Amino acid sequence: MTIECINNESRFFQDVKTLGKRNSATLGFMPEGGFEDHAQNKWIIVACIDDTLCGYLMFREVPRYSRVSIVHLCIDENHRGRGITQKLLDHLRSLYEYNYSYNGISLSCRNDYIGATSVWQKYGFVSKTQIRSRSVEENYLNKWWYDFNRQDLFSLAATQSKKIRALLDANIIIKLRDIENDYAPMEDPRCLLSDWLIDETEFLYASEIFNEINRDKDRKRAQRTRGFINHFVEAKHNIEDRKRIAQELEEFITGHADNDNSDRIQLATCIAAGVRYFITFDQGILDAKEAIESNYDVEILTPQEFVLFIDKLIDIESYSPKQILGAVFHSLSKIVNKELELCIDKFWDQKGGENKKQFRNSILKVVNSSSYIIDTVKYNNENIALFAYKNDNSVLSIPIIRISDAKNRDTLFMGLVNEFISRAIKEKCHQIRISESNIKERYSSILLKFGFIIQDSSYVKHVIDECIASDELGRLIKQNNIPILDELIDQSQLLDIERKLFPLKITDIDIPCYIIPIKAVWAAHLFDKLIASESLFGADVNRLWNVENVYYRSTKPITEKCPARILWYVSFDKNSTRSKAIVACSYLDEVVTGLPKDVFRRYKHYGIYEWKHVYNLCNKDINSFVRALKFSQTQLFEKPIDYSTVTKIIGTKNTFASPVRISKDMYSEIYKLGHETK
Repeated sequence: MTIECINNESRFFQDVKTLGKRNSATLGFMPEGGFEDHAQNKWIIVACIDDTLCGYLMFREVPRYSRVSIVHLCIDENHRGRGITQKLLDHLRSLYEYNYSYNGISLSCRNDYIGATSVWQKYGFVSKTQIRSRSVEENYLNKWWYDFNRQDLFSLAATQSKKIRALLDANIIIKLRDIENDYAPMEDPRCLLSDWLIDETEFLYASEIFNEINRDKDRKRAQRTRGFINHFVEAKHNIEDRKRIAQELEEFITGHADNDNSDRIQLATCIAAGVRYFITFDQGILDAKEAIESNYDVEILTPQEFVLFIDKLIDIESYSPKQILGAVFHSLSKIVNKELELCIDKFWDQKGGENKKQFRNSILKVVNSSSYIIDTVKYNNENIALFAYKNDNSVLSIPIIRISDAKNRDTLFMGLVNEFISRAIKEKCHQIRISESNIKERYSSILLKFGFIIQDSSYVKHVIDECIASDELGRLIKQNNIPILDELIDQSQLLDIERKLFPLKITDIDIPCYIIPIKAVWAAHLFDKLIASESLFGADVNRLWNVENVYYRSTKPITEKCPARILWYVSFDKNSTRSKAIVACSYLDEVVTGLPKDVFRRYKHYGIYEWKHVYNLCNKDINSFVRALKFSQTQLFEKPIDYSTVTKIIGTKNTFASPVRISKDMYSEIYKLGHETK
């Protein structure tokens, strides 16, 4: 028997689709394109004997939550009882057990599937919780978890997630109510009821649906609709805001029939409630989606698009710097009592039962200390974050970090943590210690992903500013007393260790390295504060919050692969002293090539590029292709590495008009020069 991962070019791929669709009653409905999407990522494992498919396991990587999620596990009827399920699970586990970006395997399964329950228990899964499924019948799901038992630097709260909230248009709810009907593939909403979506999504409805129910002259059907919407959550919102937005939407959704008015009200409810995703089959709304999305913070999707793009939506939900463009630091080193009291009232965790007097005393202790700097972040003239820090014997100590309870809080917190790491590197601190006593669980997960560990009731990150070979890692770990496994397994583990101990560089990790050209203006917008400060108006504060970034470029012959290392080469600019030189390094996390509108839609939440920039990049031809490079953990070189030095290292003259791949030894030599000149 052969166990292997396949893509959509495999001879077994069509058999997988056939087997899955034959068992869709128990597996759950998969939208058109769902199998193709998983196959493209090689997220399908098959068990085969010669030319016969015996079974398959389909899964998803969910890196934001450090888990692998099983979508389907299906064994052909003629091959059951032969231990194939265990072989498929063993193969999945072998792919991720030693990859320290993932902490375990999750799945959802109906509790009345007795045979499957026995399989999960026997393999070592445990049922963490039980919740009601979204099916019309009253069924319940057990949420199962297989733990990789991380006991080191990489222990994360893997099973915690932040759900994607989406509002269902009435036409979707009606179709789900009548799910026994036979719909055309692209008009079938059953994919929204898939059990594996339970962990990631929360579906809402607009109260306007009650008016639609009242217009239904079939009383029995109306009563059935009233009962069915109890499966979802009503979107709470300001009615006056909804009325105003609905009136504005007349520009995009014309007509004044009851259905037209209802369409506008439901979409306006979604926007007023701050729900980012609106799921609909309404063709009038879909036709106007581009204009609507350019005016409001909402994404309009069909059920199929929502399910196929769910991983991208999770990323956007967790990280959307566009939401806080314009937020700025505001020093409180010389604050007056009135502003201090406003901060105490704003950031006191009353809902969590925090003692206000104790919180005030902790703030006053820091404010009255001459060694601490205490700052807020302001957005629209309102304080949205409060934090304090000091350099205490090469340890960046942070006793206070509070974030307002707003939808942008995760992005803001990530931005602050990134700033702490940058400051620690600049001030040559070997450690960052956050001793804030009121770290919310959602922020705990973010800190752990940045490489923090829990130590002595604090969150501690080791800041290792060295460039070493992998055989020196043991010495480094022992010298800095870093809790990590004694034995290293593979290259992917080395890269994960390096990134969590950032700015550490392990010179012999076998990943691609590129010199990528960028114009000075984009380097300034995306990451280089030193270039930005050369301009008349100084640095662009909008850049501060982009922990991750996206750079668009035209498609040239070279095809970048990821993960990879990037060295940024700023092309000649007479107004910048940092041009014709390498000025920074980053990690390349994702490469996407596609039509301009599709690619821009995917990354517009980053907020740096506007559509006009991408439109100009493709020479105003929306049918040509552009490439987006998503990168992170950028490290600036204070003194650039000039063109002549770079060409001497790589052994050839190059105009760097497009990306150039170099060896890891060349990368290390250039990086060390940048490191030494800081």
